[in-house]
Amino acid sequence: MNLTRTPQTESMATTHAVMGVIRSVMPAFRNKNDKIAFVVHASLAVSGFILTSTGRPAFAHDALSSSTTQCLVGIEGWNEFDEEYAFVYKCPVKRYLVKCLAMNDKLLVDAIAEDGKEFGHLQIEVGNYIDESGEEGDYDTQFKNFDKLVTELKSEILCKLNTVSTTTKSSSETK
Repeated sequence: MNLTRTPQTESMATTHAVMGVIRSVMPAFRNKNDKIAFVVHASLAVSGFILTSTGRPAFAHDALSSSTTQCLVGIEGWNEFDEEYAFVYKCPVKRYLVKCLAMNDKLLVDAIAEDGKEFGHLQIEVGNYIDESGEEGDYDTQFKNFDKLVTELKSEILCKLNTVSTTTKSSSETK
């Protein structure tokens, strides 16, 4: 029995699963953009994408090469830069770079495969999803319209990466 988690065998991100990751990791958020960027990461993580690099290493020009990324890493350093975030994932045999950049009141999310093609782009209106009156430490109260945010991430980023990942896996299995 194969118990390997991939986007093909797991259902994609649900709001409960994404919030579960946030609660279990208990990230320290510095600002509104941190909160949205972490939701991006949590959505990919619960969808079977394996984090192999984040922070400074993920911003390196060779971040997608197999020699510079590890098999599995922690989340340390994910928000070490102001208003920009980078994560490198592996799933199942291909690597993906996901970058988030804050511009004005938006967080721009781009997902790029190791071959350099862009597979997903999303502009998130940060104010539509962050509740300024939420209590620090109570992650549920820090967000609003959370279902809509996760749905947008699924349709504009996860579904597109899942399609690419499935195609890559199918073509490598037929060789």
